Amino acid sequence: MTQPPSTPITRARITATLPVELIERMRNAVYWTPGLTLTELIAEAVAERLDSIEAQRGEPFPPRQGNLKTGRPIKS
Repeated sequence: MTQPPSTPITRARITATLPVELIERMRNAVYWTPGLTLTELIAEAVAERLDSIEAQRGEPFPPRQGNLKTGRPIKS
């Protein structure tokens, strides 16, 4: 019995600036975990955190009504 092909995951690239210490920890984890990639580590960590936030909120966030603002935040 063969399984049907899985639906391909659509991916998009984002850029984020993270603390160097965190980046080094991520790279060390990937280096010492056979088969793990930075992309997988980041995707799993973000998904886990979003699940936690949504559980606290009691429901998933609704779709955005517009694009996020780009650029540096205005200092007040």
